[in-house]
Amino acid sequence: IIMQQMDRNQRQFDRSRITAYARSLSDVARSLDSVRGRKHVVLFSEGFDSRLLIGRAPESQDEEQQRDLINAQRGALHLVDSDQMYGNVGLLNDIEKMVEQFRRADCIIQAVDIGGLRAAAGELRPATANAGQDSLFLMAEPTGGELFKDANNLGRQLERVLQRSDVTYVLTFMPSELKLDGAYRRLRVKLKNDSRGLHVSHRAGYYRPRPFQDLDPLEKSLLASDAIASAAPADALGIEVLAAPFRASEGSSYVPVIVEIDGKSLLDGHDGDKLAVEIYAYVTDAKGEMRDFFTQMVGLDLAKNRKALATTGIKYYGHLELAPGDYRVRVLVRNGQSGRTAVESLPLVIPPYDSRQAIVLPPFFVEQPGRWILIREQSRESSVVYPFTVNGEPYIPAVKPALRGGDDSRVCLVAYNLPAGELEIEGKVLNADGREVPGGRLQLLERTVTGISRLDKLLATFKPGGLTAGEYKLQVAVRQPGNGPLSTSSIPFSVVN
Repeated sequence: IIMQQMDRNQRQFDRSRITAYARSLSDVARSLDSVRGRKHVVLFSEGFDSRLLIGRAPESQDEEQQRDLINAQRGALHLVDSDQMYGNVGLLNDIEKMVEQFRRADCIIQAVDIGGLRAAAGELRPATANAGQDSLFLMAEPTGGELFKDANNLGRQLERVLQRSDVTYVLTFMPSELKLDGAYRRLRVKLKNDSRGLHVSHRAGYYRPRPFQDLDPLEKSLLASDAIASAAPADALGIEVLAAPFRASEGSSYVPVIVEIDGKSLLDGHDGDKLAVEIYAYVTDAKGEMRDFFTQMVGLDLAKNRKALATTGIKYYGHLELAPGDYRVRVLVRNGQSGRTAVESLPLVIPPYDSRQAIVLPPFFVEQPGRWILIREQSRESSVVYPFTVNGEPYIPAVKPALRGGDDSRVCLVAYNLPAGELEIEGKVLNADGREVPGGRLQLLERTVTGISRLDKLLATFKPGGLTAGEYKLQVAVRQPGNGPLSTSSIPFSVVN
């Protein structure tokens, strides 16, 4: 009797471990549900004794089963371990809930039984091996996956896993009514007029979206990662982004990234006096590999800043450090309470500054101070000082200038490798179709002294007279008198009434 009680205690302990394991996997499935598309989880395991779930097989004739049958016939039910005979319903429910989470997340479990590795190392495979395989099958099969047995060669097993997803057909489904209640809806896909007995593996169903505030932090992070990786346009918030490469050394650049966030769109539908704004910026090279990034969470007290925020918004200053090459900068801004999101993606070319070729950065319109709530990056160190200065005086550049027809705006042109002597600048105004239009006048004021070799800053004024309200681009060329352009650059701007 003492030995039987010890066996029961051990089985109870094993069941508790399986329950904890199932709940952990359920958490993984809920997190993966935030990632779009079908996912495959490859599970390398020996599994666990499935008899803890479903009891002994009817054909089993071991000594313990015979003893339980005799005790049951004699009426000594207190000596019969019903969980050992018939399985544990609670534990089976835990596994079924875990499997259901993976199905709802459109996630397939491909189970690779690694028990064969032990046998290859000279250890005899235990008699309970099939019970372990049964448990892996119970996890994989309901999700549309497969059990790969006795994996002495993992490469071969992984090839078989890949073959399962060699051919995929993409079908779209648009629900007619979509409520934000997080409810689960089942899907059914059938082959019409199929005479070959083909098997269709498809997503079992989908979750309706949940309100953003109901998501856990990991799900929110995965949503942001997915939005940045896909670079799918999102414009629930109004944002404008400017990235400009300043030379830091012969082989690297300091790239300020300035993000303007429209305050009205941030406040739209927002309740409460606290506002959390999340800012993510990532840069990838031509191969799609990430080269640098920065993130920051900004907290605002709307009791003090609501009016200022509604008038303009937030201007955020961060930076990246990159070598010469072609890149793409992706910026995501999100209201941390409501989940309203904007994503902006723009190309970035870092020139080789040691080539001695003339380089002119985008024209920087000098903005009047006091218009924005200014926030600068934290916790990122750099040996480069604030680059937006003219004659030693700092200024704030406008990301997308909004000009009035009768106003003059100061413009700073930052250039590298310009020749000595007299210079001229030419400005062309292009409309949304890229055609030059009459109106607007760019005039050079001075070539300032920077005291830094091969760095020039040209100060100019731009008058948008003659331009009607609308969206434009200012294209600037720098040349020596009587010669062709040394370099050109441009910046979008708008004219408002």
